Amino acid sequence: MPSVEPAKPATAERKGDVRTAARETKDAKNLTVPQRVLPAGVAQMIGRKIWLNEAGGRRDAITSWNAGEEFASLGIGHFIWYPTTAKPPFEEGFPGLIAFLRKGKTPLPAWLDKNPVPPCPWNSRAEFKKNFNSPQMRQLRQFLLATMAEQTQFLVARAQGAMDKILANTPDSAEREHIVAQYARVVRASEDLYPLIDYINFKGEGTNPSETAVDKETGQRQGWGLKQVLLKMNGTTTEPKAVLAEYSDAVQGVLQQRVRNLPSNRVWEAGWLRRAETYRRPIAQLDQVPERAPRRSSRYRADNTSF
Repeated sequence: MPSVEPAKPATAERKGDVRTAARETKDAKNLTVPQRVLPAGVAQMIGRKIWLNEAGGRRDAITSWNAGEEFASLGIGHFIWYPTTAKPPFEEGFPGLIAFLRKGKTPLPAWLDKNPVPPCPWNSRAEFKKNFNSPQMRQLRQFLLATMAEQTQFLVARAQGAMDKILANTPDSAEREHIVAQYARVVRASEDLYPLIDYINFKGEGTNPSETAVDKETGQRQGWGLKQVLLKMNGTTTEPKAVLAEYSDAVQGVLQQRVRNLPSNRVWEAGWLRRAETYRRPIAQLDQVPERAPRRSSRYRADNTSF
C-alpha cells in the first residue's frame, strides 16, 4: 500500500537502494545482445571448422547415432533428433534448426517440411544403421552438407540467445554485470564469433543443473558451460589477441576442472584442450585440418556415466 505519511529525507540505505537500482537498470540495458549475421564466406568457414571439431570432417558422419544414445546426431553441430520411442533427457536441437531454415526460406526435403517437424523416423541405432544408405538418409546427408553456412547462422542465433538463458540463471547482479562485460569483450575481440559459437555448441550455456559435477574439495557443484568460462575471466584489456588468449585460457581451466571432478573424462582432455587452443585466432587463420574422429561419445552425465 502507498504511504500516506510525508516523505522522509533519503537515508544512506535509500541512497544505496537508488544506486543499486541505477546499476541494475544499466545492467538491464546491457542485457540486449546485439544480433550479428555473418558473411556467407565466414559462416561457411566456421561451419566447416565445427564439422571438423565434431566429426573429423567425414561426410558420412554428418548423420550419426552414437552407441548408447537414444537419438540421432545430425548436421555440423550434431543436433539431437529424438524418435517417438525415446525419453528426451536433453534439449533437442534438430527441430529448431529445421524451423530456423524454414523461416529463412531454405528449401527443405518434402518429408521434413512440416509443422511441427516430425520425429526422427528411425527408432533405434540399429534401425538407423540399417537404413544408413537408404534414399531418405542419402537425401538428408546431401541436404545437411549443402546447408553448412545456414546451419552456422542457426548456431550464431543460438549463441546470442544463450545469453538470455545465462543471465536469467544468474540472480546475483554483480555476477550478471561481470558476465555481460566479459561477453562484450569477447564479442568485440572476435569478428567471426567462432570461439563463442563453437563452445556453446560444444559444452552448452552452463545453466543446466544436471550438467554439473561435485568438486571434491569444496563439495559444491560446478558446471562447464559458457557461463562458467565468462565468470572465470577477469581481464579488462580490449586488445583482441589478449582477450582471445584469456578466453582460451578460461575455457581450458573450466575443462580441466571438469576432468578433476570427473576423472573418467581424462581420456578426452587432450582433445578438448586442443579445441580450446583454436579460440586464440580468427577462423581465417585456422588450419582446416580434420581432427581424429572420436571412437565413442565424449559426453558424460554428472553421475560419471556416459551418454
